[in-house]
Amino acid sequence: MHTKTLTEYLASIPRRPYLSDEQIIKSAFERNQLRLTEALLDFQLQYAGYHHQFYGEFFVYGILHEESVHLPTLDVDFDDENPKNILYTCMDCRPSEMRALNEKGVFYRDYTPIAESFTKYLEQRAFRWKLSQRTQWEAVNLAEHVQDAIKEEQPGKLEEFIVAEVSDRYAKVYQPNQDLVIKSMPEQITAWKAAGTRQQLFYFEL
Repeated sequence: MHTKTLTEYLASIPRRPYLSDEQIIKSAFERNQLRLTEALLDFQLQYAGYHHQFYGEFFVYGILHEESVHLPTLDVDFDDENPKNILYTCMDCRPSEMRALNEKGVFYRDYTPIAESFTKYLEQRAFRWKLSQRTQWEAVNLAEHVQDAIKEEQPGKLEEFIVAEVSDRYAKVYQPNQDLVIKSMPEQITAWKAAGTRQQLFYFEL
């Protein structure tokens, strides 16, 4: 199930022709002696063909592509260095920008899991997109001691501000007020505020 925001977001972005023939998809996996899981097939059917741009680079969603720039045509690109957690490339983009799913559908960026599913990842993109419709945002440079304080306070003072539909075990998103958003991940904490505003978080001015 998609939130209303994600449904609106998907309707706003282009979708290229995509491969939806399940037999062709299954054959590609069998040819590589790989198991096509429900999560991987669901991703291909739901999201293949959608794409976004980042600094002018295209990221085209899909495991199999009839036409692609960086991936093999009608074949599966995968990393089986860890046979117990094979990663399947899920975007046609520069190899240095690795994006992948494991068989359970967990979404990886640069070999690090960042969302429990691709849908959750898109919910996070849609959340940011919806916010940007209202106002301009600017990144907040959080000093290390501020990040440490947020980690300490997170289970208590921040929990009431969690945005549940875009949070999971890999990332928690908080919105203390309409002009401040905080994203907490194990490796870092990032924040954004409405451009030109002054924000207070605990005893820190942002």
